[in-house]
Amino acid sequence: MAEQLLDEMIQKINQIMSSLDGTIAQISQMSASINQMSQNFSEQTVSITENIRLIVEVLKQFRIQSSKSLQELSDDFNNKVKELWDKKAIEVITDEEKKAIDIIKKASKAVSDNLYYAQLLNIIQSIREETNRIISAKQS
Repeated sequence: MAEQLLDEMIQKINQIMSSLDGTIAQISQMSASINQMSQNFSEQTVSITENIRLIVEVLKQFRIQSSKSLQELSDDFNNKVKELWDKKAIEVITDEEKKAIDIIKKASKAVSDNLYYAQLLNIIQSIREETNRIISAKQS
């Protein structure tokens, strides 16, 4: 009887050990999966960071180039007005026409400023859209 009881206890212990071995294997597999997910997340984060850096650099270059173009147009316009002024060709212009030229100069400056602000808004919008896309991708 004692021997039978001992055999049953050994059998139960062996069953518990088998069950624990399965649980340990599942935990190990879960750990490996978590490590893989962590690695993938880190790689994607680095990739996203690099993409955002490149986008910002492209936007900076675009802003610089467009500012240069606007500045060249403004300089050309100012040079032509100065040239006309130096040649005394403007002396015959009436006060109303001089006011119109001043208004055009102010409008040119306002357009330049508005284009700059529009570029900044585009940059902010692009970053916002990219961030939302990244957040959406991470939540999926």
